[in-house]
Amino acid sequence: MRTFVITGGTDGMGRGLGLHYLERGDRVIAVGSSEAKGTLFLAAAADIGAAERAGFVQADLSTTAGVRELVDRLPDVIDVLVLAAQRFRGERVETEDGLESSFALGYLSRYLLGHDLFDRLERAEAPLVLNIAAPGAPGKMHFDDLQLRKGYSSMRVATQTARRNDLLGVSFTQVHPDARTRYVLYAPGLVATGIGDSMKPPMRTLYKVLTRLFAAPVAKAIAPMIELIDDRPAAALTAFNQGKPLPLDGPAFDPANAERLRKATADLVSSISR
Repeated sequence: MRTFVITGGTDGMGRGLGLHYLERGDRVIAVGSSEAKGTLFLAAAADIGAAERAGFVQADLSTTAGVRELVDRLPDVIDVLVLAAQRFRGERVETEDGLESSFALGYLSRYLLGHDLFDRLERAEAPLVLNIAAPGAPGKMHFDDLQLRKGYSSMRVATQTARRNDLLGVSFTQVHPDARTRYVLYAPGLVATGIGDSMKPPMRTLYKVLTRLFAAPVAKAIAPMIELIDDRPAAALTAFNQGKPLPLDGPAFDPANAERLRKATADLVSSISR
């Protein structure tokens, strides 16, 4: 029996993965911000006879304090860490730490959890981090505006979130060169979830139309992820777009930029902690 920790585990793909592995006999801890959705997840687990192996932890992953509190509540051994929590806002919002919300939730929480839970992952037999993002997507990383203070838009948010997570995967392997843990960056494509609900019109309307016309159902979208989890890649870092492997030699995965972002992030976390 493996132990899964899934952020964004009460919605969409995170929820789908959680219920799949509960049906398989594993233990799943779903992390989410909504108590109501957590209750529904636990009820769904009970319906499939997995109540004793299902857990829900309510957490605010948009703050460093919230992430640290979550870490304190997680088990000593974690086999699979799925990073799926994300929310795109139609307007710029700052968190309690004074950070732009998509930076805090979609990148910084993943940075903190990957490193803070590293020792617990390494204790597992075949540990894996699955970072659900948009690896290899076009767009330049704006190091001079990490908090998106200039020209905020839903498209810019999506582009910068993708860039940060690509570099996060690279820096994870730089910081932990001898790790047994495998790090997978995964782009699911357009999936029928509620991730666009917080977007601002007209982008929200456009997103909903595109979802109705072209989005894959959750069950189809998570099928390639399940294959990667069950037969994890041999390489320390891999990236996939809807199940198809991506090369890691492009500018999106530049090692120098990965180290630059890591240092900037570490300095930022240090300043928040003081």
